[in-house]
Amino acid sequence: MLPVGGKPILRHGIEYIRDVLKITDIIIVVGYQKEVIMDYFGDGKTFQINITYVVQHLNGKRGLGAALQLVEPIISSDFCLYLADNLFGANLKQVVDLHMGNNAVITLHIEEHQNPSRFGVVVTDNEGRIIRVVEKPKDPPSNQVITGFYVFSPMIFHYLNKLSPSARVEYELTDAIQQVIEAGLEVRASVISGWRQDIGYASDILESNEHLMEDIGTVIKSETNNCEIIEPVYIGEDCTLENSTIGPCATISKGSVVKNSQIRHTVILEKSTINNCILEKRVIGSKCKLEGLDNYNAKEGDYSTITKF
Repeated sequence: MLPVGGKPILRHGIEYIRDVLKITDIIIVVGYQKEVIMDYFGDGKTFQINITYVVQHLNGKRGLGAALQLVEPIISSDFCLYLADNLFGANLKQVVDLHMGNNAVITLHIEEHQNPSRFGVVVTDNEGRIIRVVEKPKDPPSNQVITGFYVFSPMIFHYLNKLSPSARVEYELTDAIQQVIEAGLEVRASVISGWRQDIGYASDILESNEHLMEDIGTVIKSETNNCEIIEPVYIGEDCTLENSTIGPCATISKGSVVKNSQIRHTVILEKSTINNCILEKRVIGSKCKLEGLDNYNAKEGDYSTITKF
């Protein structure tokens, strides 16, 4: 629910599913702080979709495989799985088309990554079939990783229901996929052009914000007083901005105050107060109060998250 480009990450994902994949029936598996998500999206009608919620209890089985098991009673045909901490600039409709064209049991969107140990890693043959998959290996067999988008036949549930907990005490989706491969069934890889951002760190929020601002452009919902605006920027509702330089690629969320400051390539969450600061490549938490902070000369790639003072 953290905002980038003026909207929660999950909302960007849902609108992508609706607009690019043309899917309007969406199941959201919720758990920790589920009320925040459910209150924001409701039944989905405000967003022109239909939402069904399934709760993964915090004291129940853990892992992505366990989360997917929960939706089996309401799935009757091939379906897409979109991990909500990902954003895509690629056209994932091509992944769905490849899946349907090959009558595959599973099709995975994959990409090359310089740090594959963070992800599920795949090995493919010359025809794009996946012949091996392993979760977060210390010694990766390739640099091809699974992103946050999958297409499945309902047959996947048969293999999910056979899982045992992994060494991480989780029910690993990759273990079920490996079982499908070993059963000799069709598991395909799809590589398509376009950006993808997995959001796990402050730097990922900033990179996502940069990508989205390129598409969204400038949105200003509050008045500015004696400010220089360098596009693109997003300024939310009920903000107070005075005597400041804002942008490029700055997101200032609802109810924030920025005075006598320079804000570049930075995301500021709701109801924060920034005075006499120079901020670049920073993520500022909600309800922060910062005064006299200057990080303009920070090293390239020196990201940090500033939380409540």
